[in-house]
Amino acid sequence: MSIAKYFDPSFDYPMKNWSRLTGYEEGLGTWANAGLIWFSEHGYDVKHYETFDFKEFIKSPREYMIQIHGQEAGNWGYEHTNVPKEIERMIALLDANIVESREPVIEDIKNGLNEGYLPRVTINAYALDNETGYEGHAVVITGYDDDFIILHDPGLPALADRKIAIDVFLKAWSDQDKELDLIRLSHN
Repeated sequence: MSIAKYFDPSFDYPMKNWSRLTGYEEGLGTWANAGLIWFSEHGYDVKHYETFDFKEFIKSPREYMIQIHGQEAGNWGYEHTNVPKEIERMIALLDANIVESREPVIEDIKNGLNEGYLPRVTINAYALDNETGYEGHAVVITGYDDDFIILHDPGLPALADRKIAIDVFLKAWSDQDKELDLIRLSHN
């Protein structure tokens, strides 16, 4: 929702409805796919980069998740995913030519910002705070300079314009399979 508000400050949508719209289901993991589809259908240019192979997941979801995450994490991920819905969403994203199957790099973030996109990444929240452990988290990047990435961290607590040293950001970003979403208002 912070991306929609960034481009349209008057955007107001109840969080409960937004959560449902972006694919949240009680007890299940929330993937970015539903949100990406919403943005692409509502006047935004959307690009998505990651090494997760949508086509392999569509063919054999459980087996693919075990292959890339190991037995325990793969089974947990499979069991905590609405697999039929995510397959449907992946097909829609592939059909819309939004997905590029490759590892994103920091230059993708910088170039995206320079082209008017707002990057969203998933990171390890603990590494972002120089702590041990792992907690998946999503942040929106709003700027950069030679030494820092500037991001909106929805928290808790929420921190706008949070400056993170690039090496710390890269560590937090690489603690899981890197993914990157670039979203901007369409120029059409």
